[in-house]
Amino acid sequence: MIDLPTISRAKVTPKPRYKKPDSVKQLENDYYIWKYRQSSIPVQCRFKKAFRDDTANGLAGCIEAWAKVHGAFFQRQNSQGQYDSRLKKWRKSGTTKGIADVQVTYRGRTYNLEIKVGRDRQSEVQKAVEKQIKAAGGHYAVIHCYNDFLQEIEYY
Repeated sequence: MIDLPTISRAKVTPKPRYKKPDSVKQLENDYYIWKYRQSSIPVQCRFKKAFRDDTANGLAGCIEAWAKVHGAFFQRQNSQGQYDSRLKKWRKSGTTKGIADVQVTYRGRTYNLEIKVGRDRQSEVQKAVEKQIKAAGGHYAVIHCYNDFLQEIEYY
């Protein structure tokens, strides 16, 4: 008789439950008021959009919503290439390698914001771009959560 090895599952500790910061809750209220301020849509047909800042895409969405509410310019910059199915290969992007994820222009000042959530860290190329932008007199910041973004906007 053959003894089969027993397979046991490793215990995985669950991620801690996401607790939405008060600033994100305030953003949800501000966005709701902004979206429906002059709307003829009946109140029962309106919905409140939910925001989260625990992922890179979620945090970028929070920043975009803030920009809409405050009349700021928002641009999400993508430096990733694209796959061309006709040529069957990747094409390089035309943007600068290592450029910040998000650019916000508010009250005459442009903010270059690199979004890093969790264990994500800046690459050496991104650090070099940060030095270039700061040397040219621009503003560059690494944002880890929505509160970091608000502090950057309020500070400068």
